[in-house]
Amino acid sequence: MTPFRLRRKIFSSLILIFCIWFLGLKWFEIQIPQSKNPLPENSADAIVVLTGGSGRLEYALQLMAEGKSNILFISGAGKDVTLDDVVRQAQSEVRGKINRNNIILGHQGENTIGNAEEIKEWLKNTNYKKIILVTSNYHIPRSLLELSTSLPQISIITAPVIADDNEMLFSEYHKYIASKLRHMFISVTQKK
Repeated sequence: MTPFRLRRKIFSSLILIFCIWFLGLKWFEIQIPQSKNPLPENSADAIVVLTGGSGRLEYALQLMAEGKSNILFISGAGKDVTLDDVVRQAQSEVRGKINRNNIILGHQGENTIGNAEEIKEWLKNTNYKKIILVTSNYHIPRSLLELSTSLPQISIITAPVIADDNEMLFSEYHKYIASKLRHMFISVTQKK
């Protein structure tokens, strides 16, 4: 093969890879909720919030106060976070409507994979079949991938916190690709 043909083949391959990456990014953007979805009262057995993003905990506490579920599990709470710290995050009109005794702090989840494992462990001791997942909208696709893989028997209703952070889009897209590839690898290696 001549150097010119080799360069042309490499260039064509790079263009193809870029097109696949770009189309994947556009598909990923479509998967990101752009608005909050209305949830009926008592719509789930528990609300589960993944910490780490602005407004997530506050929204989860609001949903609890609105009666969407009377149980709240907080995955990935810092090791030093207390129940008092959590309640202080709620708006004043919400504080009186939440039951502190029904808020469970999970301190083990340090990332999305860890959150899925922590939630799976917590749910083992319950009969819950339906949860409301609260996380940032850009985090919904990867969170659903991790949770639905770990918890195939659990119905997951998403309650996105709408974030206007375009910088997170590229980062989250690449993390989603990595998660997808990891699950594909695990699936293939477990079949052997």
